[in-house]
Amino acid sequence: RKKVKVAVGISVRETHYFDVIQGIATSMSIAQLIALLHAVWLARGEEQRVLFVGDSFSYWNDGIWSQYKQIAEACIPDMKVFYNPHAKGAWTLSMHANDPQTENAVTDGVYDILVLQDQSALAEVGEGLKVANQFFVPQAKKHGASLGLYETWAYPRLSSNLTAVTIMIQRYYENLAQEAIDQGVNVAVARAGEAFLKVLQIEYNYDWQQPGWLEMFAGDENWHPSPLGHNLVAWTMVLAFNAKHFGDRGCDASRVRNLDGQSNAMKLLFAQVACELAGVCQRIARSPSPLPLTDEAIKLQGEWVRRLKLPGDCDTTACEFLERWIVKGTEVVQITRVLHPETDGVTLEKELKHYLAISAPRDHVTVKLIPEMSYVKQIEAGKVWFSDCMVLTRPDVVGRAVVDECWCVGQNSWADGYGENCDAYAKLMEEGYAHEKCNDMGTGGISALRACPGCGKCQVPQQATRRLRTVEV
Repeated sequence: RKKVKVAVGISVRETHYFDVIQGIATSMSIAQLIALLHAVWLARGEEQRVLFVGDSFSYWNDGIWSQYKQIAEACIPDMKVFYNPHAKGAWTLSMHANDPQTENAVTDGVYDILVLQDQSALAEVGEGLKVANQFFVPQAKKHGASLGLYETWAYPRLSSNLTAVTIMIQRYYENLAQEAIDQGVNVAVARAGEAFLKVLQIEYNYDWQQPGWLEMFAGDENWHPSPLGHNLVAWTMVLAFNAKHFGDRGCDASRVRNLDGQSNAMKLLFAQVACELAGVCQRIARSPSPLPLTDEAIKLQGEWVRRLKLPGDCDTTACEFLERWIVKGTEVVQITRVLHPETDGVTLEKELKHYLAISAPRDHVTVKLIPEMSYVKQIEAGKVWFSDCMVLTRPDVVGRAVVDECWCVGQNSWADGYGENCDAYAKLMEEGYAHEKCNDMGTGGISALRACPGCGKCQVPQQATRRLRTVEV
């Protein structure tokens, strides 16, 4: 019995399978015994033990491990997932490494994959890399386990430029992955943050205020995932951590049960995006399908300028320059100037890309500048006014442009793109919704989740007073 166990590479914890056949083994030939052992091994299936370490982005909705188990076992026949979660709200990897419970689970536990999710706002990046290098990665190597990294997502409370924040988060988790690679530990990154951004692009044209996109979240101010959001995360984990089990087409998503209210199209999209980001499937070239240009968007086409002053102590007109904004279809290019980082008095041209998101929520057609999330409030002859107070001018009437021109409205006149005013937001807050209060300055406003922000420093120019009395916001 002992020799057979050694020959087929069975671990001590699996000897109960041999106890089952011990009584009949002596009456069988070696060939028959090997065939029986092989059949028992296949019937056993694959057991996968996963140790999860993270914060509330992991334990929300009864834990990401629940959906991971459900999808993995549906996608991979005979797979059995066992999980051990260690997640606490707002905890960093450094806090976990110094916690006796997590330390014992990592040091003495039995696991095949060690999943790490750092605090969602990346509060201790340097410490995270340090404890990964000195504790988590060496322990994974000691256990013969793989390292799984759970990349979190950008959300508007961090910045309205979700693309930039996603890239920052992506680089951090890639640096964590490099720590594992340098120590010879297998590592896979569940690129959930990139998946969120990809779905935002494909389905919602990067407009994170769209109701369908907001269903991915729990509706709290910290942008925790809803069960639908966690479903996308789980898909990225299953495809990344188990890539060897899939061909170039990934998982047959028809095996996986839909969440309540989840459409087949959304489930298939999650599965495909996760498969592409895991490097299992070939990436499909996609572009968002925006609504046709509206009359308001057509009026925006062409070139606009904004008169600005270079930063610093210079107060002469020589310090002023014209920033150009060029609109072509839904693409917007901003050409500005910045000070040279090393040479005093020298400026450099810098080009930034934006675009227009056209949507029709509640039958109210809007045009929005992305990633600033600023609605077009009014277009008139030679001027366009955005809900964050910014004003652009046509080049042929550039003489009407003043330095850093922005027009503000009072709190009593403010409304968002849906026509809801500050009183409506106050009522929502009383009902427990996590919206910011309309500020006392009452400047512009851009969204249902960031009410009444704006330039915060502008006053209504004299030449704009007459227009503000007649504008509808």
